[in-house]
Amino acid sequence: MLSFVWIMSIVLSAISLLVMTLLILRRVVLQRRAKEDARMRQRLLQALIAFSEDKDAETLNSVIRSVPPRIAIDGGFEFLGLLRGEEYARIIEIFAESGLPIHIATQLMKGNEAARIHAAEMLAAFSPDTGTAHLFTALDNDRSREVRIAAAISLCDLGAMPPLPGVLRKIGVRGQRSRRLVELFRRVPAERMGELKDLAAKQDGSPFVRAAAIEALSPAQDHELADFFRRSAKDPSSDVSGAAIRALGRLADRDSGDIVTEAMASKDWEVRADAAEAAGRIGTTELIDPLARLLDDDAWTVRYAAAKAMRLIAPQGDEMLREIASSQTSRSQRTASLVLNEGFAS
Repeated sequence: MLSFVWIMSIVLSAISLLVMTLLILRRVVLQRRAKEDARMRQRLLQALIAFSEDKDAETLNSVIRSVPPRIAIDGGFEFLGLLRGEEYARIIEIFAESGLPIHIATQLMKGNEAARIHAAEMLAAFSPDTGTAHLFTALDNDRSREVRIAAAISLCDLGAMPPLPGVLRKIGVRGQRSRRLVELFRRVPAERMGELKDLAAKQDGSPFVRAAAIEALSPAQDHELADFFRRSAKDPSSDVSGAAIRALGRLADRDSGDIVTEAMASKDWEVRADAAEAAGRIGTTELIDPLARLLDDDAWTVRYAAAKAMRLIAPQGDEMLREIASSQTSRSQRTASLVLNEGFAS
């Protein structure tokens, strides 16, 4: 029995030494690989910088082909982030000639989720005939909703995105809460804004999708949309009504004072906060009293937004805020004092 214990101890010690040796060797290999990767990355960046000066496409193409595709892709696109215009376009052409889109397409099919999203974004830099087919495949078949959205964004950038209702069916609407949906909608070209308005107006549609469409429409500063936003501000969904209130604020629509005042009484604190912020942007004096009442709101975010909005309605709103700050101690008084102590309204 004792001999068996000794043998097992020796075996376990040998296994421990072997495992430790393998871990050390693995670390050495990884360190050498990291150093080699850094050396090749530096070589690539030097070639890209040199191309910016001498425009020697053949030399750059040769360097790109001499480094592993993953290094060429990561280093190359990081460098491209610093460029614009003709130089950017010429380097993209060289990347295409070097076969990088093939490797990016492989990454789109076989990488992890983050790598697939990055690959979808990179394919948008090339000509439509280079990556469109791969992006359509990802939109149709990828298991990740975020990858499907990334593919749709790239297709939109390439001018190849199908009608929005079909795209949304492929992305998936049920349980949809991705903020990147707003990014997709904001990439929709001006001539297709009607599709966004149709989505936003669809009463039986997903409230989040409708709200995202309104968010995408509002930066256009199209005052012809004000009537549509006013109607949407009364929607029973807080997602939709909040987005519409924010849109009216961005438009600084002075005809929306009654609607914004009504929204300040919403049961949803986020809608009340949106209404307070919109009131500050609109800036009409009839909004001061409703804002003052919000200084006693149960939600801190609402109280703070209301006080900030009052400062923007100068001088009347700012004067009333000072009066409240100098009154007896209360929740309203503390909120007014805090915002006044922050300095001038921005």
